[in-house]
Amino acid sequence: MQEYNIFNTELQKGLDSFFLSPKEEWERSAIKFVNGYAEDELRRLVDLDKRKQSGAFFTNSDLANHVLKKLNVEFKDGDTIYDPCVGAANLLISAASIATANGHNIILQGTDIHPEFCEAAELRLSIQNLLLFGGETREKLKFSIKVGDALENNINYLTASHIITNPPFNPMPAPSDIKWSSGKVSAAAVFMDRIISYASAGKAIIAILPDVLRSGTRYDKWRKMVELHCDIKKIQLLGQFDKYADIDVFAIELCKRPVASPAEPSFHWVGASASNASTVGDQFIVRVGQVVDNRDPRAGTSRPFLTSKGMKGWEKLNNWPYRRLHCGNPVECPFIVIKRTSRMGDSNRAIATIIDMDEPVFIDNHLIVLKPKSGKLSTCVKLVKKLKSKQVDNWINERIRCRHLTVKVVSQIPL
Repeated sequence: MQEYNIFNTELQKGLDSFFLSPKEEWERSAIKFVNGYAEDELRRLVDLDKRKQSGAFFTNSDLANHVLKKLNVEFKDGDTIYDPCVGAANLLISAASIATANGHNIILQGTDIHPEFCEAAELRLSIQNLLLFGGETREKLKFSIKVGDALENNINYLTASHIITNPPFNPMPAPSDIKWSSGKVSAAAVFMDRIISYASAGKAIIAILPDVLRSGTRYDKWRKMVELHCDIKKIQLLGQFDKYADIDVFAIELCKRPVASPAEPSFHWVGASASNASTVGDQFIVRVGQVVDNRDPRAGTSRPFLTSKGMKGWEKLNNWPYRRLHCGNPVECPFIVIKRTSRMGDSNRAIATIIDMDEPVFIDNHLIVLKPKSGKLSTCVKLVKKLKSKQVDNWINERIRCRHLTVKVVSQIPL
């Protein structure tokens, strides 16, 4: 991240000019430095591939302010706020602004593996210090930013009253000692695992995380780990991270428990149906299509092969132009298929098509299959009308915001 030192040089020049420039002129420049400019310069100076590889995507200033205000995070005199993945310190800057606006003096601490980011964080906090208090009282805002790896324990985890973070989202190999997953996982999940492990009891943990951790089936065990060690105070759905990073995120506020407790959690990560409500899973067998087209051999019986490409949705198909050889079991008609690719902002989240052909069908794994337990076409027709409704869209939007619908979510759609 050495390219980012160009921005650090600009920050240092701005800080040096405080006592040389007219106050109004310096303040205009300083406000730019602490509100938004850091992430703009990151995108300008550091190559996208390098940012993706290291997960270096700063929380923008507006999002940082929005999260702390929406979660109604409260600070008091003497609180210590620690960001283990500090970046250029947007979250710490927001925390300081909120605390000082309420008349509280707090201590800010941060670590990052990139020394260039640590330098930028220190310089921006120094500039904010002067904006908040002026040259005569520059010691009011106390902070310490050091180079360090958030995946390793340090004293800040024990001394901080609040841990506030936006960890990297890039894929990484799951460490061998974690029990909730294996293979490549979101780095954000690993960072949260370590933060929860290192934090002392009673401490607040506030994080901005990719929505797949909240709603993805793969992270069920990760969510159980969080519930085991923490009380979940609040969750705030935030939508797209920013206009440059096409990923939906949420904010969560946790409190570390003194003792891990396997008690049944009272908090639901996502919306749930009433216990007596009928769901799609009650009336349909729901699963993913079994054919992986680019991997499965083309051998066996030739049958119609359904793919999401070319399928318009909201219609009934009696024939299909594409066929494929496959050795697996086909699906008997009638049934419904839903496109798996779906995300917040789509006009319909569960785009459905009724399949009613004269022969069994093979189905690509990019489609979700809903086979009526009644075996009746009328059951399919009734459900498709329901899936097209705004109520179902709203329910799914609350339930899942990552890129793909899951069998679990479709099964739980209330009828």
